Amino acid sequence: MFMKVVILVGLPLSGKSSHASVLKEKLSIPLVETGTFVYEAVREEGLEATPENISKVAGARKSENDAYFTVKALEYIKDNFSDKPVVFLSGLKARSEVDLCKERFGEDNVFLITFHASVKTRHQRLMNKDRMESSKQTGDSKVTEDIAMANDISRFLARDKKELSYGVGELIALADYVINTEDKKWPFHNRDLTLEQFEGIIKSLSE
Repeated sequence: MFMKVVILVGLPLSGKSSHASVLKEKLSIPLVETGTFVYEAVREEGLEATPENISKVAGARKSENDAYFTVKALEYIKDNFSDKPVVFLSGLKARSEVDLCKERFGEDNVFLITFHASVKTRHQRLMNKDRMESSKQTGDSKVTEDIAMANDISRFLARDKKELSYGVGELIALADYVINTEDKKWPFHNRDLTLEQFEGIIKSLSE
């Protein structure tokens, strides 16, 4: 059986990492995030992981190759998880990065799952306990930025706009599966239900 690479797509706080983290533990599925390699590049430069430094270093590396961090992630998957039937991959922003995955692993072995929630719901998630703990692990600057966005929704919307400018919207539109994590309004897809849906999709891909 060939490895299935499941690319997780969605705007910030749509539920990608939180859902993948649960199945990572429950089904022993590795989760590889391109952001890990961005922070690694910042550390290599001897810089603090501030939004400004992250943007500067990421821009420089991507000027060498637009899929620089995706290449790093795929190399990591090949070196560490070649024996796994399924691997989660998160952080891709452009169609070219998905095409690269399909070139490496085969058209029929790469799937896109989109997570979706409203702007209001995603903005409110900025200050939830799990999010804050995750941000603390990344660094104080991440916590500061999350608090700033929580207090000023225009900053949050600006980040959405930036994500969409990279091409995330196209990936969302091309997804093989869509999971609605909107938990404030109809149809009230609470986390238990969306986790069940997500697990069902992953198990069907593994058959």
